[in-house]
Amino acid sequence: MVFTIEEIKNYLLKHNNIEDAITYLSEDAIVASIPVDAVDSFNYEKNDENLLKYEELIGMKKLKEEQQTLYRKSGGKVGRYWMACSPSWKGDGILDTKYKIAYWVNYGDDNTYGWFTVEQIKEWFENPSIKLYELGGLKER
Repeated sequence: MVFTIEEIKNYLLKHNNIEDAITYLSEDAIVASIPVDAVDSFNYEKNDENLLKYEELIGMKKLKEEQQTLYRKSGGKVGRYWMACSPSWKGDGILDTKYKIAYWVNYGDDNTYGWFTVEQIKEWFENPSIKLYELGGLKER
């Protein structure tokens, strides 16, 4: 990832000394130091690089990785499967969500594809009995 000077400054300010800052330096640590309200600022460009930062910042990157690991390690008995679960910046009013992104999901069947909110994806992850298509989704590209 590429970080702005401001993002690096925020990371450095969270440490008592430069040795700690260097010791704990990682992409995840810098992303974690980005204030969530920075995404709402006028200067926060809606590009692919910042999309990945935002996905990590709201915890979706970790949740997706956890589901894939569970699915793989259990031979498909637990966890969730998808062919595509791709984040995208979505304008206000397109989907009813408190987040700035939504996910294009293709599960691999004829019923389960489309745009889903972060909230819908989280509900799907948390409830093994729910099928994603039961949560809705916007099927227009």
